[in-house]
Parts: sequence; structure tokens; C-alpha cells
Amino acid sequence: MTEIAIEHGLVWVGPDESYSEGLLYIEDGRVSYAGEYKAEVVRPGVARLDASGCVVLPGLVDCHVHLTTNSDHERILPSDVFRGQKSGPEKLLHGYRNSLRALRSGFTTLRCMGHRGVGEVELRDMVADDLIVAPNLLVAPWWITMTNGHGDLFYPPYTPRREWDTADGVDACRQMVRLQARSGADFIKVMASGGMSKGEKPHWPNYSVEELTAIVEEAHDMDLRVAAHALSLEGIRRSIEAGVDSIEHGSFLDEECASEMAQKGIFLVPTLAFNDWCQREGTARGLTEAGVESLREAHDRSLESFDIARSAGVKIAMGTDSSGSLCPFGAHYRELELYVEHGMSVNEALASATVVASELLDRPDIGSLRPGSIGDALVVDGTILSDITRLRQGIKAVVRSGRDVTSYLEESAALLSL
Repeated sequence: MTEIAIEHGLVWVGPDESYSEGLLYIEDGRVSYAGEYKAEVVRPGVARLDASGCVVLPGLVDCHVHLTTNSDHERILPSDVFRGQKSGPEKLLHGYRNSLRALRSGFTTLRCMGHRGVGEVELRDMVADDLIVAPNLLVAPWWITMTNGHGDLFYPPYTPRREWDTADGVDACRQMVRLQARSGADFIKVMASGGMSKGEKPHWPNYSVEELTAIVEEAHDMDLRVAAHALSLEGIRRSIEAGVDSIEHGSFLDEECASEMAQKGIFLVPTLAFNDWCQREGTARGLTEAGVESLREAHDRSLESFDIARSAGVKIAMGTDSSGSLCPFGAHYRELELYVEHGMSVNEALASATVVASELLDRPDIGSLRPGSIGDALVVDGTILSDITRLRQGIKAVVRSGRDVTSYLEESAALLSL
């Protein structure tokens, strides 16, 4: 039985609840107690972790990652080359390395945005069965895309297309949701607009309202939430009308759509970090100068959209778009830094990666220190609540499902060149 008591730190349960001389007690991998320090709560012989001078946070959640992408930072590969030329097993091993990077940086849950046939569902299940150390994974086994849509054009032309790689028409969209559910989906991802792939424009909408509505209805009938990749304003509008649960990216959001999102409780996952990395280091990470320039408008508009969403009261859940060389795993902190740089308080930013993310995922046991939650926690330098950049170097311990895995992660980093 995994038990640990994290003592004497400031226990941050959420933006409106904390305990300056606190105790977090985890029994059998689940939070048993989080509150003021009470010695009598802890049974004799339980492992203890002294958090004096530190803040104890829930394990953080990244709501938008592409896990099974290039993990070799020494050998930069253009993303289309990696997607088109690497085998499924090789991609999965890269994904596992990426997951360890995320865990070391304090992110104990990852929402994986789909990579067909590489084993992400099986990896998720091995983690859930406590067979390997890794973050909790919530997986969309594949995305849903129309022919000549973003998900179709995301792969190079020489990549063979297979049955169900695309779905066109209401009936095909319904069937695709059912197939993904049968494949073990935790949620559904749909491409509702163009992106930045060769041969497309980000302002192109993908799918009609009728097709998107069929996807949402079918998913909701099976208690699956729907994440819509939507950069363009028209793609966002159609997604909102169809009733999706989250807009991913939302680069060209306007005030009218933001107001409607707030009214309907639709989340925004901004993924500011991806464009930030591309603008600052894109040519060193496999992009051409023209490629960097092509992303500039989306980068600038994403920052505007973030402000528009916050002003409208849209719920913002943290997501980076971590993906291979372009937005590296292990640097998830950058997304939260950008939120603070653009107006959020540290408490709001931390909430976006904990309590708000938990609400989006419909998983109250994740991103939380409430009794019954999965026993994931971080011990971080005490200045974190005034300086979000302390997530970069200030993590003192990572507890995953009641186990202190800090030493394991450090040893893994040395062995696997993480």
C-alpha cells in the first residue's frame, strides 16, 4: 500500500483554499487528508516528506499534447518527416521518453490529442494498471477530419491513407465517433478548421455545422467530451453552434464568440507555448524562416484571443501543444509563464492547470488534492505563488499516485538522456 505524508508546507488546494502549516496525507494512492497539520492523522511508520518552506501543489495537467512525437532534442527532425517515416513502435518509445520529461516538470496528467496506431491507448492502460511510472494519460485514439481537412493534410502526401483516416458526411462522422469509442477513447478530437500544414490555410473552416453536431451528439451520448481544433473564426463559430466542450487554439476568436463560449461553458485551451517557441527558436527547431513567418499572425492573434477570452469570462484550461522538436516536452512551464505575462495572476494560472483542467476533463480526481483524488502532488519552492518561473527549477519533489518518484525520475533522466 502506497502511503506518504507531506508535512509542514503550504498546502495549496486551490486559488481560494490553502493551509500555511499543512499536511497532505496519501493512502493507497489516493488523497486521504489535505488541510491543517494534525499529527494524529498520520499512522506510525508512514513515509514522511518535509515540505518546510515549500508549497505543496496538486499534480499539474497539460490538456493538449502530442505525446508520440520526436523526443531526440539532439537530432532535430521536421515534424512531417517524423510522422511519415518513423514506425509505430518507435513513435511509442519516443512518447514514453516525452512522458517522463513531463512528469519531471510536474505534469502528472497529459491529455493526448491522437496518433493512430502507435499504442497510446495501451500505454495509458499500463500506467493505470501501475505497471510503469508515467503521467496519467487521457487519449483520443485518433482525430476526426474531413478529406482535405487539417488532419488529412497534416500527413505528407506520400503517406498512405487508410480506411477511416477521413470521414465525410453526417453518417460517416457518427460512425467515426463510435469506432473511436470502441478503440478506447477518453474523449474525441475533431478538426474544425485548417491549420498550418502544406496545402491549407488556417482560415478555412472544416466540417459543416451538421457534421460537427453529429460528432458532438454521438460523443455526448457515450459520455465523451469533444475537443475542437479551431483556429479560424468560422471554425470556432461552427464548433460553438455544434456544442463542443473545448476550443483548442482559438487563434482568431472574437468578442461575440467568446461571450457565447462563456455562456455555454465551453473551455478555451490556448496553446500559446507552441507559437512562442516557434517565434523564438523556430529555425533552430526545424522550421524555415518562411515557416516561422507564416506562424506570426496566428501567434499575435492567439495572444489577442487570450485577452478576449479572459475578458469575456471564458474558462481557460492549460494546454501547450507540446510536440516533438517544435514545443519540447519538459518545458510545459512556459505556457503558465505566458498566462501570467499576459494578465493572469499566479493563482489563476495554477488553477488553469489544476481545478479548471479537472473540470474540462470531467475528472474531479485529477488536478486536485481533495480527499479521494489520485495522489499526485508537487513540492515546489515557496516563492512559486509570487513567481511562476519557479516551476522551471524550483520543483523539490514529484509524488505520483502516492509514491515519491523524484529520485527515479532523476536516475531516468541520466540513463535516458532526458
